Amino acid sequence: MHIERRLKHTRRWFWVITTFIIVLAMLLLFYYRDYYKAEPNGIPVPIDQSLAAKRLPGKDAIKVAIAVSQNIYPATFADNKPGAVILVPKDDWMAAVLATEIIHFPINAPILYIDNNNIPRETLDEIKRLDPEGLFLDGNIKVILLTEPDGSIERQLKEEKLKFRVLSAETPEKLASLLDDYKAMFHVDHDDEVIIMPKDPTYAVIATSWVAHMGHSLFYVGDDGLSASLRNSLAKRPQDAFIYVLGDEKTIPPEVTEELAVYGHVQRIPGGDPFEMSTGFAAYLDFGPNFGWWIRRTTRQFGWAVGEAGHNFTFINPDFPLYVPPAAALSHKGKHGPILLVNQDTVTASVSRYLRSVQPTFLSSQEQLFNHGWIIGDNNAISSSVQAEVDRLLQVKLR
Repeated sequence: MHIERRLKHTRRWFWVITTFIIVLAMLLLFYYRDYYKAEPNGIPVPIDQSLAAKRLPGKDAIKVAIAVSQNIYPATFADNKPGAVILVPKDDWMAAVLATEIIHFPINAPILYIDNNNIPRETLDEIKRLDPEGLFLDGNIKVILLTEPDGSIERQLKEEKLKFRVLSAETPEKLASLLDDYKAMFHVDHDDEVIIMPKDPTYAVIATSWVAHMGHSLFYVGDDGLSASLRNSLAKRPQDAFIYVLGDEKTIPPEVTEELAVYGHVQRIPGGDPFEMSTGFAAYLDFGPNFGWWIRRTTRQFGWAVGEAGHNFTFINPDFPLYVPPAAALSHKGKHGPILLVNQDTVTASVSRYLRSVQPTFLSSQEQLFNHGWIIGDNNAISSSVQAEVDRLLQVKLR
């Protein structure tokens, strides 16, 4: 009798637990979020839309960065929020360019600008709107702060209860090595493909969209050759590096590329000036074996390789280099594509010629390809006439 009572008790709990598991499984199976009930964030995203081009305006770098962030991160649910936010002083274009290499996953972060000793209210409001998830692989930090000068930004972040990490170095060369090591922490090792840039923003900014898209490493060189920190970083590669030089022979002379060749295979991106080099990088492709033998052999594919219609481009005025790093995130979470350089009031011959070479022609409504362009900055950076010209070159050519 005692045994039968225990069996009844056991059977009762068995069916209770089984029913609970079935109900829980059904809830998990059929539950889905109602995305149509998402509330608007109340912050308008500034845009200026033409047929094939979309302008993200802003009268300064802080506003341009916020316009880009609002465009690519709705931040209505966890799956469209960033993992963190990267903060860079608004007058440090060299640090901002380097910051683009940590935009990509697993960090997944936009670049926003700060003053040297203060986070502007509009930037702080954008951080609160984004409400970053936190970087799980780095202690759930929500802010990555580059080049903190005096501790005032840190105090402000603590007051706002935002967990952060400071990545600071004495020189741009040392900051590049620090970011390279920081990124390697997530990927277990240093990547084989690296880009070498001069300390000239008109060349350096060209690399940002590709780096945001792929997460490769960036390094600066000067006329005096390779710094000790650069040599140390290149020596950390598990094998010979594939080194891509973004600069002509005046900005990065052959003597420097000979020094680089000690550490791997060196190639120079084609182009006689920054405008032509932006088109050269857009069309560039380096393809071949990377690592391994017949077991687990990997391939290398470096470059946009855009030589036909059906792509996106980001148009930048190199006179506004601080606009470029935040806009590079458009190649991470927006319409991915290379950067092309234009002047405030003209499209150079090399860029116009390239756009005509990839301009779509009419096929059919079922097979038609289209191009798209981001215009970064207000009319002071890129005029309406240039936007109209770019729009015309991006549209389908009917004859």
